[in-house]
Amino acid sequence: MCISAPISFTVSAALAAIGVATIRKAMLYDRRMLVFSLFPAIFSFHQFTEGMVWLSLSGAVDGKFYSYAYIFVAVLVWPILTPLASALAETDPDMKRHRYAFFGAALVVLGYLVFKLVNASGLDVKVVDHSLSYVIKYDTEPPAYAEYVYAAATLLPLLTLSNSALRLIGVLVGATFLYAVMEKEEVWFSAWCLSAAIFSTLLFLAIKGPEDASVVAAAASKPTWEPP
Repeated sequence: MCISAPISFTVSAALAAIGVATIRKAMLYDRRMLVFSLFPAIFSFHQFTEGMVWLSLSGAVDGKFYSYAYIFVAVLVWPILTPLASALAETDPDMKRHRYAFFGAALVVLGYLVFKLVNASGLDVKVVDHSLSYVIKYDTEPPAYAEYVYAAATLLPLLTLSNSALRLIGVLVGATFLYAVMEKEEVWFSAWCLSAAIFSTLLFLAIKGPEDASVVAAAASKPTWEPP
């Protein structure tokens, strides 16, 4: 989990560099992966906002904008962007239709979350166990299963794609979600988003470039049996 502003800013800078390379790779070699390629850059912004929230706790900056920006990305962006990226990356027409249907269901989740956030009376941020706890003052608390619906919208699109790198990201992010919710409940936003940000660097490998195609072609042309 994030323990200071310098760590947040360092992770943000590293993700920005990787994000530029990932977007460039998608633009050059596979534009179906373009939305996925945006993830490291979005996580870079997300970690930057958390760094600013850390600074606000010492009075260095006004943290209200950055706190809400952090929650906006954490709560509203990922349940929508992940299903959309999955639908655009899918190559099978039938599966693509199913993924767009899942994206439509995710919009319903987004509508509910927007309604809850708009009607919340505020947002408190405090340090808990060397990390940040974001407490949204809902008018009524969302049901307990809401976190798992949110996770399903974010993770299932990754876990069901044929791209092995994307599935690995889904497994890693899913495992850290369960750990954050069960072991770091008060700071699960912060703990989970940091780990997901780090795992998003694998998206560079998920986009196939010409070097990947040459390896596949070489393997396909190699005879399966050679005489002794």
